[in-house]
Amino acid sequence: MTILSVSNLNKSFGDTIVLENVSFSIEENDRIGLIGLNGTGKSTLLKILVGSMPYDSGNIYIDRNIKIGYLAQDTGLEGYKTVRQALSSVFLKQKEQEDELHRLENLMASPKIYEDEDRLEDLMHQYSILFEEFKENGGFEIESRIRGVLKGLGFADEDLEISSLSGGQKTRLALGRILLESPDLLLLDEPTNYLDLESLQWLEGFLKNYPKAFMIVSHDRYFLDNTVKKIFELENNTITLYNGNYSEFVSKKQTLARIHEKQEKIRQKEIQRLEENIQTFISHRNYIQAENRKRRLEELLPKSMSGKSSAPAVRLRFDMQDSSGKEVLRIENLGFSYGDKNILKNVNLKVFRGERIGIIGPNGIGKTTFLKILAGQLEPQEGFVNFGHQVEPVYFEQEQQDFSSKSTVLDEIWNAAPGLSLTEIRTFLAGLLFFQDDIEKTVDVLSGGEKSRLSLGRVILQGANLLLLDEPTNHLDIISKENLEEALKSFKGTIIAVSHDRYFLSKIATRIWEFSDGNIIDFDGSFSYYLEKKNETAKTEVVSENKESKTVIQKIKLRKRQEREKKRQEELAIKELEENILKKEEELEELEHMLCQPEVYSNPENSQKVNKAYNQVIYDLEQLYDELDRLA
Repeated sequence: MTILSVSNLNKSFGDTIVLENVSFSIEENDRIGLIGLNGTGKSTLLKILVGSMPYDSGNIYIDRNIKIGYLAQDTGLEGYKTVRQALSSVFLKQKEQEDELHRLENLMASPKIYEDEDRLEDLMHQYSILFEEFKENGGFEIESRIRGVLKGLGFADEDLEISSLSGGQKTRLALGRILLESPDLLLLDEPTNYLDLESLQWLEGFLKNYPKAFMIVSHDRYFLDNTVKKIFELENNTITLYNGNYSEFVSKKQTLARIHEKQEKIRQKEIQRLEENIQTFISHRNYIQAENRKRRLEELLPKSMSGKSSAPAVRLRFDMQDSSGKEVLRIENLGFSYGDKNILKNVNLKVFRGERIGIIGPNGIGKTTFLKILAGQLEPQEGFVNFGHQVEPVYFEQEQQDFSSKSTVLDEIWNAAPGLSLTEIRTFLAGLLFFQDDIEKTVDVLSGGEKSRLSLGRVILQGANLLLLDEPTNHLDIISKENLEEALKSFKGTIIAVSHDRYFLSKIATRIWEFSDGNIIDFDGSFSYYLEKKNETAKTEVVSENKESKTVIQKIKLRKRQEREKKRQEELAIKELEENILKKEEELEELEHMLCQPEVYSNPENSQKVNKAYNQVIYDLEQLYDELDRLA
């Protein structure tokens, strides 16, 4: 069933066309990845679909029964104090139903209502209907769902105040709220931003099992491979549909490119033949035939010249001025902490020429701190970092803040390489996807992706043989990422890169360093090797957990048996006490009767003897009653 359809949609900003005659449909349970270069209109399209941005013309149909969930830049967390409160607010309806169920339960338990059969029956009927509604609305799974989202998105403390959260944490929390709402159509704009590897894997698993439709804007190719079954490519202001995940899209696109290339060659040959025919016919004064050939030529020319290629005309290349020695880096007993938090403790590692090391680990664990120590921006508190012979490092920061806001793209590159000619710089900038007027843009108007590309350009021009890269693919579109990967793969020097981009890691990494509680675990192999080893460890842990679970179950069973036996013994003891109390009370009654006899009260010796026995029985009874109170 079609839940949303778009036909001939158009949108422009002034003279700039963003969307032109865009048409597509979304079926229930569709899993769509929306891709395209930065600035092609992906976010604009999502905003139009949710009604937060107007469009110029076209038609949009949305089934009135469907609910759309949209992850926007505005997180919508205003009015909530804590993380738990923000997530719980999704289930206000279920909370109201639960409160009403409790009210009905209390009413039905009332003696007054219980005696009124008609009233009781009516309440029970109300309760039954509401109970089923509560059950259907997932009321019994609320807590487990909230806990799952909290854990999956890395919120260890549910009482964290929202005012204390970073921008990335707020985005994650907003994503969590949308996922809990379980809308019929999820529209997610870059949902993997700010997610570490563990959170990414959790989100993938969540979406794999999501029973409804979603469309995701993402540059994370690994994520798209694992979650989507259709690709919508936004290129040249329109959308083209490809069935399959991202890898299948790439394969089909390459096949189509080869077909188009062959077709273009045929067109060019036909154009050349027609041009020769026209000249021949004109020279023979056969103007009718010449005119016919001209019309045919006019039909071919637009096709041969139409469309812009999404691939860069010039590829990036990292050139080294000098090669380093065999041993590039030696780390000995490295330690660093912030207050009581150990970031690094007793780290010992070696790096050799040509290695490409990928650094992974949760957000906030110290990866950037470690890279800054290697770059010399931070001093080690313990241990040493020693570079080998002729090592020339360069550091690419995750957040580029050292640009001059009023300088142009051209200025920044020319300042980094004053010896280059204007033609050489233009060619170089084309490899960074800066074309024509782009090079005259000032830094303050650049997007995050453009700043990343510009910063990469400055890194390239330094001619270093050791690249220290902190999230180099952040903010980059897919074409830029692929261009960077090809450049790094052909780089003859050494690379140490912090990244959450699994596709990037799988392409370039020959060794993985995993950060874990101040330590660095060294996996001497590719990212696939790392995943294989982690899966083996996870399976071992599952087996261990199962064994532990069996042991725990056995202990619980033993404890329950012991509790049952204890209760049985207590019941026997209470029964015995009650029997002894009864005997003592009978004995007391008999002694009271004896004290009333003349032969007893008139004889001091007999009276003293009976009174002594009487007091002893009273004492024994008090002890028995105390013991009974303790057990009961």
